[in-house]
Amino acid sequence: MKMANVTEWVERKILPFADKISKQRHLKAVQNAFLTNMAFMMIGSFALILVSPPIDYNQLSTSNIFYGLIKGWTKFSVFAGEPLNLIYTITLGCLSLYVVVGITYFLSKTYTMEPLIPIFLNLGSFIYLCSKLTKTGLDNQYFDGTGLFSGIIIGLLLTEFYHYLQRKNIGKISMPAGVPPALSESFNSLIPAAIILILVMFSGIFLEWFGLSFPTLIIAIVKPLIMFVDNVFGVAFASLLTQILWWFGIHDTAVGAVLMPIRDANFAANAAAYASGTSAYHLPYIYSGPYWWVFCAIGGSGATLSLAYMLLFSKSKQLKTVGKIAAIPAIFNINEPLIFGLPIMLNPILLFPFLIAQTLNAVITYLSMSSGIVAHPFAEPGWNMFAPIAAFLATFDYKAVILVIFLILLDAVIYYPFFKAYEKELLSAET
Repeated sequence: MKMANVTEWVERKILPFADKISKQRHLKAVQNAFLTNMAFMMIGSFALILVSPPIDYNQLSTSNIFYGLIKGWTKFSVFAGEPLNLIYTITLGCLSLYVVVGITYFLSKTYTMEPLIPIFLNLGSFIYLCSKLTKTGLDNQYFDGTGLFSGIIIGLLLTEFYHYLQRKNIGKISMPAGVPPALSESFNSLIPAAIILILVMFSGIFLEWFGLSFPTLIIAIVKPLIMFVDNVFGVAFASLLTQILWWFGIHDTAVGAVLMPIRDANFAANAAAYASGTSAYHLPYIYSGPYWWVFCAIGGSGATLSLAYMLLFSKSKQLKTVGKIAAIPAIFNINEPLIFGLPIMLNPILLFPFLIAQTLNAVITYLSMSSGIVAHPFAEPGWNMFAPIAAFLATFDYKAVILVIFLILLDAVIYYPFFKAYEKELLSAET
């Protein structure tokens, strides 16, 4: 009865609030912008991997089984280094530009505005505020992950302001019938665009008077938020909160919409630092997309990979059937068949391991990386890459693979007694 009361309270109070967060137009636009850029992040990561052999082959003996592989890899990186570095530069190295475009596009669509002119306007404003002219062209220092939060704010604020000017018909120039729609739209946006660019120009001048730049100001503002999450207590809290919501059937986008920009900004900053020569053990951040998907949520939210394979050997027909359905998707971090089919959702027997397994993964991994035992992630192998393979690709550290295998075994130990208790209950019902 008490559990029913808690469930009813969550459904009445928490579920509507979480649903509003997951559907809030600005958070949704940011989330969709990052999801759309996932392909660029992966391509840039693999370019960075190909151009950066994990070790110097001269440090290996010629009898080492990896000597030929690393030597060939090194020669390939020298031969193809310039085009691969260019691929990295136009993907991860320009991630902030693409995020500005993505946010502007998706937010404009929610207002049923034509997105092309706001995209041009916001992209130009980002370049004005986050770059400067040099003797060789534009400074691209903040085009990568270091300018992401600046890009998010510019994309959101300027799109909102442009929509306000359009909605109020401020500076609208009506064209006669018969004028091509593209030309008519261009003239309609002329004065609103001029107003925004003038404000952007004076904002830049104002910041320069105080010896500031827009990106450094934004980084200073968001740094406390990043530090609040990027520590062992922050990752544990994020994991517990996500799993509690999942257990009640609330998708993790309710939390992910807020945390994803932080994870992806940290990842992009790590990739930029690694590309500039920083050791993978001394990169600035740990909490990132690869950290979360590869080392924490192994097999999906709740770290259920080991549980999925336990089900294949269950004596319960129900559990064995679910295992057959869930085993393959679990390899690729998809575990909805377990959450809704086992079910884990609203199942009091599986609540404890569902909360604790992923949280322990997050804490152990954070401590391993912060202490210098395991390298920090700097490459994005993809959220659905099999964890042991993804661990090496994300860090270039064989110890990361050992860590993931250890975590999978630890998750199995955590889930096993609760799995057996649930199996016993179902066997009794089946009999």
